[in-house]
Amino acid sequence: MKNKKRNHFLKIMRFLMTVFTSLLIVLILIIIMMVSRIQGTARVVNYAGLVRGKTQRIIKLEDARIPQDEMIADVEGYIEGLRFGSEELNLVSLDDKAFQVKMEELDDYFDTLKQEIYLVRQVGYENTNIIEKSEIFFSLCDVATGLAESYSQRIATRLKQFELMTIVDIVVLVFMILYELFKAFRYAKANRELKSKIYLDEATGLPNKNKCEEILTLEVEQNMAICVFDLNNLRIINNQQGHERGDLYIHSFAKSLRKGVDENQFVGRYGGDEFIAFFKDVTREDVKRNLENIKRVCDHCTEMPLSYAAGFAYSNDFSGLTMRELFCQADKNMYIDKNQAKIKEAAKKRDLILSVIQQLKDKGFNFSDCIYCDAKTDAYFTLRAGYSFFLAEDGNYSGAIEQILSELFNENQRKDYRHVLNMDSLNKHVTKENPVFEIPYCHRVNHTELKGKITAVYLDSDEYGNLHHFVLGFKMYSNTVEMDEKKQLMRYYDQLKQSILENANYIEALMNMAQSIFSVNLTENQIDGIYDKYMQKNKKPMLPCSYEAYFKQWKPNVLEDCLGSFEIVESCQSLLDRYKAGDKHVTVEYQIQMSDDRVIWVQEMILMSEETIYDVDIQSERNIVRAILLFRNTSSFHEKEDREMKQLQLAYQKVDLESKAKTDFMNRMSHDIRTPINGILGMMHIIRNHWGDMDKLDDSLNKMEVLTNHLNELVEDVLNMSKLQSDHMEIVNESFDLNHVIDEISDLIDAQVSIQNITYYKHMDNIVHTHLIGDALQLRRILVNLLTNAIKYNKPNGTIDTYVREIKSDDSKVTFEFEIKDTGIGMSEDYIENQLFTPFSQAKQDARTRYEGTGLGMSIVKGLVDKLGGTIEVKSEVGVGTQIKVVLTYQLDSSKNEKQDASKLDLKNKKILLVEDNEINMEVAEFYLGEYVNIDKAWNGLEAVEKVKEQPNTYSLILMDIMMPKMNGDEAARCIHKINPSIPIVAMSAQSEYTIDQTIMNDSISKPIDEQKLNQILSKYVA
Repeated sequence: MKNKKRNHFLKIMRFLMTVFTSLLIVLILIIIMMVSRIQGTARVVNYAGLVRGKTQRIIKLEDARIPQDEMIADVEGYIEGLRFGSEELNLVSLDDKAFQVKMEELDDYFDTLKQEIYLVRQVGYENTNIIEKSEIFFSLCDVATGLAESYSQRIATRLKQFELMTIVDIVVLVFMILYELFKAFRYAKANRELKSKIYLDEATGLPNKNKCEEILTLEVEQNMAICVFDLNNLRIINNQQGHERGDLYIHSFAKSLRKGVDENQFVGRYGGDEFIAFFKDVTREDVKRNLENIKRVCDHCTEMPLSYAAGFAYSNDFSGLTMRELFCQADKNMYIDKNQAKIKEAAKKRDLILSVIQQLKDKGFNFSDCIYCDAKTDAYFTLRAGYSFFLAEDGNYSGAIEQILSELFNENQRKDYRHVLNMDSLNKHVTKENPVFEIPYCHRVNHTELKGKITAVYLDSDEYGNLHHFVLGFKMYSNTVEMDEKKQLMRYYDQLKQSILENANYIEALMNMAQSIFSVNLTENQIDGIYDKYMQKNKKPMLPCSYEAYFKQWKPNVLEDCLGSFEIVESCQSLLDRYKAGDKHVTVEYQIQMSDDRVIWVQEMILMSEETIYDVDIQSERNIVRAILLFRNTSSFHEKEDREMKQLQLAYQKVDLESKAKTDFMNRMSHDIRTPINGILGMMHIIRNHWGDMDKLDDSLNKMEVLTNHLNELVEDVLNMSKLQSDHMEIVNESFDLNHVIDEISDLIDAQVSIQNITYYKHMDNIVHTHLIGDALQLRRILVNLLTNAIKYNKPNGTIDTYVREIKSDDSKVTFEFEIKDTGIGMSEDYIENQLFTPFSQAKQDARTRYEGTGLGMSIVKGLVDKLGGTIEVKSEVGVGTQIKVVLTYQLDSSKNEKQDASKLDLKNKKILLVEDNEINMEVAEFYLGEYVNIDKAWNGLEAVEKVKEQPNTYSLILMDIMMPKMNGDEAARCIHKINPSIPIVAMSAQSEYTIDQTIMNDSISKPIDEQKLNQILSKYVA
C-alpha cells in the first residue's frame, strides 16, 4: 500500500515538472515578444515627440518666410508611420484604440495646419490663425505621446507580471530539482546502507542467512568444521509468553553464542531459531572446547533460561564432501542431540505432572480437568483434560482467562470474574496460609443451566513471597445436566486414561479398576501372570499354568443360568476364533457361588492383541495372541440396578394410576362442563322465545346465573388443584376480620341450604380475637368447599352445624378449630383412609348423576390446609353423617384497623384506565366500575401507554389485561412506570399459572371479575 502511494506521488511530481517546464518556455517566449513590443513602443513615443518638435520648427521657419516642404513631408511620413507602422522608420502600429483614434485626429488636423501654413506663405502669419492652430496641434501631439507612453507602461506592467510568474516557475522547478537531487542522494545512501546490511541480521547483530549461504559455497579444506544450533521450546515460549519474549529468547542465545565462540571464527543466524558456527584451522578438540564455552555462557544467562540442540561435522572425518553436504551432516547430528533433549524434557515434564497430581491427591483434590500455571511467566500447561475440555494443551494464562470467561460465565458476569481470575487477585487470595480459593459459576447454554466451580490450589511462592506456581481445577456438577450414554463412556474413558498415564506402575493403575488381572498366552493356552492383591498365596497356582485347566475348576461354581456366558471365555480356542473374526474385546458377566454360600456377579473383560516373537526352538519368528483378563465384582451394581428397577416399577404404577384417574376425571369433566353449558344455551333459546314474558325471563336468568356459577366453580376447582400440584398457589398475609369472613360464608351458604331444605347452625365458641393476619381467601375456600360438600351429600331435611372455636392464643398468635358436622350419607373408613383426599375421587360410583362436582374439593382442602400449616381430621359413618375438623393458626393484627367498604367511598373525582382487548370483558368490567369512578378505556397495551403519555398524572389506577395484541400487559406496565412510576397497576388475568412481577405490577385480580375483590382493590389503591 505504501509503495503504491509512493509511486503515485512520483508520477504526480514528474507530471508537475513537465507542466512547470512547459510553462517556463511559454513564459520566456511571451516575455521575448513583450520586450520586442516595448522596444517598438519606445520608438513610437520618440517619433510622436519628434512630430511635435518638427512641427514647431516648421511653424517658426514658415513664420520667418522660410518654406519647409521637405520637413512637412517628413512629418506626414512620421504620422503615417505612427498610424500604420513603417519598415523604413522601424515603427510598429500600436494595438491601442485610443492612440489610433488620436493619431487619426492628429493626421486630419495636420492637414488643416498645413492649409494654414500655405495661407501664411501668401498673407503672412499676422493675418492667419497659425499660432492658435499650431497650439491645438501641439496639444494633440502631447495627448498622443501620453497615450503611447501609457500603452508602453501597460506593456511594461504585464511584462513584470510575466517576469514574476517566470521567477515563481523557476523557483518551483528549482525546488523540484533539489527534491529529486535529495531523493537521489537518499537512494544512494540507502543503497550504500543496503549493501552494508545485506549480510547483517538486525534482530541479533550477527551475519544473516545470505552470508551463511556464501560460507556454504566455499571449498572444503582440511581442519574445517561446521556447527549447527537449533533453539528448543521457541514455539512454546511464543504461545505461552508472547512473541516479544520469543524474540528476547533468540537475541539472548545469539549474544551467548557469539560470546562463547572464539572471536576469529564465524557465527551467523541461518534463519528463524537456527544458527551456524564456521571454524577454520581448528582441531576437533577446539570445536568441542567452543561448544563447552557456549554451554557455560548459556547456563549463566541472566535474561532467561536457554535450551538448545547442537551438532557439528569435522571436515577431516569425511572426504569428497562439499561445504553444504558437511552442513547437512552437522544438521543430522544436531537432530540427534535435539531428540535426546526432547526425551529429557518430556521425562522432566512427566515427573512434574505426576508430582503435582500427587500433591493434589494429598490435599484431597481429584480434578478431571486442571491446568498447571506459572504466575511469573504468565503461562500454563494442561495437567489433566477430558474430551470436552476447552483449553489448549499450553498457552498464555492471560489468554486462557478470556477463554474461561467465554465458556463458563454469562456475558454480564465476565467483567467481575475477569478481575477475580487475574494474577493480582489470585496473588491476594491464593497464599501459603490460604492455599485453596474456590470460584463458583453458573452458566446458561442453549436453555441448559451448567453449574460448577473453579478451584485455585497453591503450590509455591517465589523469592519475594508472591504466588509462583498454582493449579486451576475445573469441576462441573454432573447432576445439573442430563448425560447421555456417549458422554458417560467418554468420561469413564478419560478417567481410565488419566489413571494409567499418571501411574508409573500400570498394573497398579489397572488394579484400581479390577480386582484381578490375568496375563494369558492364548496361542499356548498358558496363564503367564496373576495380579490379585486380595488372593491368598496358597490359592495362587504355580505359574505358568494351563488357562483352560484353571477355569475348568471354577465352572462348577458358576450358576446354571450363567453357564452360556461362562463357556464363551473358558476355552482358548473360542477366544481365538473370536479374535480371528475381528473381536479384540470380549466382555461377559456370570454369577458364582462363593465358599461362604454368597452369590456374586463377576464381570470378565478380555483385551486381545497379536504380537510377533522369535522362537528359539524353530529358529524363526511366529505370531501369538495374548490377552489381558480383568475381573470385577459387579454385585453392588446389580443390586443397585434391581433397586432402581423396583423403584421404576413403583413409579410407573403410580403414574399409571394418576393417568387413569386423570383420564376418568377428563371424561367426567366433559360431562360436567357440557351440562351447565347446554343449560345456559337452552335458557338463551327460552329467553328469545318468551321475550315479553317477564316471569319467564326472570326465571331463566336466575337459572343461567346458577349454571354459570356452577361452571365457574368447576373451573376454579381445576385451577386451584393445578396450582397446588405445581406449587404455584400463593399464600398472602393480609389483615382480615374473622367475623366478616364467617358472615360472608354464611350469606353464601344460606341460599343453598334453603333450596335443599337443610337447617344450618353457626356456633362461635370462646372467640376473643377476630382481627387477624393471614390469607382470608384460602380460609374461605376451605370452609366453602367443606360446607358445599355437607350440603351436596346431605339428606333431605338434614342439618349442618358449623363451629368456630378459639382453642389457644398468646401475644402474637391465635389457633382456631373449624368444625363442620352434617347428617349426610357419610363415608366408609376405607374411603377416608385411601381415597378421600385423592384428586378426582367421589365416595360412590353413581355420584356423577346424583351429586355435581369435580371430585377435587377435598383434595383442594387438604392441599390448602397443608399449605397454611394446619391439620385436618375426618370422622364419618355411612348413613349417619360426617364430622370434619380443621385447625389453623394465624398472626394477631395489633392495628385492628377497620377496612373501608368501597361502596361507601366517594370516588367520583377519580379516574381509572381500563385496558382490555375483549369487548365483553371490557363491558363487564365497565359495569362493575361505572358506579364508583370515571373510566377511560384502552384496547391494547400500546394504546394504554400513549394515553398515559398524553395524561401522565390523570389516572388513579390502571387495570391491565395481560394477554393483548401489539403490546402485552407486562411490557405496557414497564413503559408506564418509566413515564409515571407512582401509578398503581393491577393485573387482570384468566391464566391459572400467572404470577405477577412485583417490580411492575402492584396487585392482581382474576377473571371473571369478582365484585368483592374489585371493591377491595378500589379501597386499597384508589381511595
